[in-house]
Amino acid sequence: MNENTEVRNHTKNGNGATQKQRLLLPPPKQRYKSSDIKLHIRLLVGFVLFIIGFNFSNTVFFRENPLFGVNFLAEILISFTCLLFGAFILPVLFLELRAWFETTIAKIIADIVNNFWAQQNKRLHEAQKAKQEQKTQALELKKKEDEKRKEEERKREEEEKKRMDEIANSILLDTSVLIDGRVLDMVRSGFLDRSLIIPKAVLDELHLISDNSDVLRRQRGRRGLDLVGQLKRQAKVVILDEKPKEGEEGKTDKQLVTLARKYKSKLMTLDFNLNKVAKVSGVKVLNINELVDAVKTVVLPGEIIKVKIVQEGKEKQQGVGYLPDGTMIVVEDAKDKVGMEVDAKVFKVIQSPAGKMIFCKL
Repeated sequence: MNENTEVRNHTKNGNGATQKQRLLLPPPKQRYKSSDIKLHIRLLVGFVLFIIGFNFSNTVFFRENPLFGVNFLAEILISFTCLLFGAFILPVLFLELRAWFETTIAKIIADIVNNFWAQQNKRLHEAQKAKQEQKTQALELKKKEDEKRKEEERKREEEEKKRMDEIANSILLDTSVLIDGRVLDMVRSGFLDRSLIIPKAVLDELHLISDNSDVLRRQRGRRGLDLVGQLKRQAKVVILDEKPKEGEEGKTDKQLVTLARKYKSKLMTLDFNLNKVAKVSGVKVLNINELVDAVKTVVLPGEIIKVKIVQEGKEKQQGVGYLPDGTMIVVEDAKDKVGMEVDAKVFKVIQSPAGKMIFCKL
């Protein structure tokens, strides 16, 4: 034991209680030293080799051929030589051999450990490199995806902007306008130089009318579809295909008003009810009939105009003619001038719900 040995002694006091007493014993002394053991081993090895050398030298050869003629000289020299070799030289050789063996083993183990850690470090480095490459590839892929997404968004924005530019300040056409057909003449004359928008809902309505069982309605629907093709050749026509809002499915008028408000476009229609609803909703409405009334010839009382009498009037001696815009002219005393072009002097202009009438005299 390296520490003092503790011995516990149990005693009883006068009350019968057990008391513990501790006795410390000195540590045991070491019997043998390391140097003594080595010396004994050397002497033992030397003695063994001495006996081996003695037995080797104690042969017939050495008995018959004594060394220098002295008997037992060879046995003594060989035996003591073996003793010295075993006691002094062999331990040194053994220690050197053990040191070499330990060094070799340590070197081999160190090489194995170093190779192992080198391989582990190489694998770790390769794993880190592969992970870094994967991370780099992931970043590059993400960067490419972001660039691609941004490019797609940019293209969508450009397309949307281009579309908005095409639609901006354009004119939205109603089904009634396409069936009427006069919008084509306005385009050909150059009075309409803006983009014309035809919603898909209008085309669907025209297609539905063209499939109607009524012959007149079917003809009107087909005329409207034919007019769309003619407008595409004469002007810039945009077919607008947008999903209707909830509750507007199948309701063309509501979709037209919604689109006009969304794109801030003007709405061209001949539908009286749609005209009223659009104006209440804040949409600018273009009505061809109102345009026709606005561009009719303006004449003043006392003005001389040329007119061709095409028929007799209701009253006696009246002749009836028309201006190029369709305005009716009633000429007094022109009953016998049917088929002739006369100079008439305006004396009265009447504006009625049916249109404007001009009364003249010869």
